[in-house]
Amino acid sequence: MVGLGKANRINRLFNIKSGNSIIIPMDHGIEGYFAELENPLNLITSLVESGVDGFLMRRGLATYSTSVRGKTGWVARMTKRTGVSTAQNPMYDLDQLLTASVEQAVRNGADAVVPTFFLGEPYESKTLPMLGAISDECNKWGMPLCAEVFPVGGSDAKPYDGPYTLDDMRVTVRVASEIGADFIKTWYSGDPVSFRKIVAYSTIPVLIAGGPKANTNQAVLEMVKGAMDAGAKGTVVGRKIWQSPNPPAMVHALQMIVHEGADVSTALKAFG
Repeated sequence: MVGLGKANRINRLFNIKSGNSIIIPMDHGIEGYFAELENPLNLITSLVESGVDGFLMRRGLATYSTSVRGKTGWVARMTKRTGVSTAQNPMYDLDQLLTASVEQAVRNGADAVVPTFFLGEPYESKTLPMLGAISDECNKWGMPLCAEVFPVGGSDAKPYDGPYTLDDMRVTVRVASEIGADFIKTWYSGDPVSFRKIVAYSTIPVLIAGGPKANTNQAVLEMVKGAMDAGAKGTVVGRKIWQSPNPPAMVHALQMIVHEGADVSTALKAFG
């Protein structure tokens, strides 16, 4: 049984009618330079007014944007690697560092916490105990846990972006389910047929990560529609939204798909 504190926080992130969520990550500032994040208050304001369900931010940006976020949900980032280290070796991303606590997230008013973990040796000896400890702390404080999980993958896999095998992805989401997460952020396999098999092996809601900026609005919407048709419960997509030419219109289009079940051609009308 989910405690009242955790239930209340989850309800602030997931739409009460659709049961789905549109969460916007804006935790990219430490990874490199993004012009859109240099003075982000106007951008955040426009996304709030467009009706996003939540933001994924580190506590510094969350503090900076308190005056404009209002009652929009906040998922607090717990782990990181900087662009300084990953520029030296991209594989450093696989070894995430814990830089925040569940207790501080409670004190700061977060609605969920999200650590990132990659599963597969040699990282599991560190990541699995850490994920289990975070799960225990979340239960202690009534804080929802969004597990951002990926397999390490093969020699051709890039951190976050894959490609990953179906079997690896099924085990990855099941690990997050079994270890006590409340919902998952992870890689979209690229088509609804394979992703349906991944979602089916999870016992908790699965939301898709976005990845780099897309070439067209239609490509973003087709990705989201495919994921929703496969059983996803929403999106945790950042750059594909706030690096698009019209972020508010992109949010409106996503709302039509995620919350209303619209098709891509209907959602494209949000762009006029």
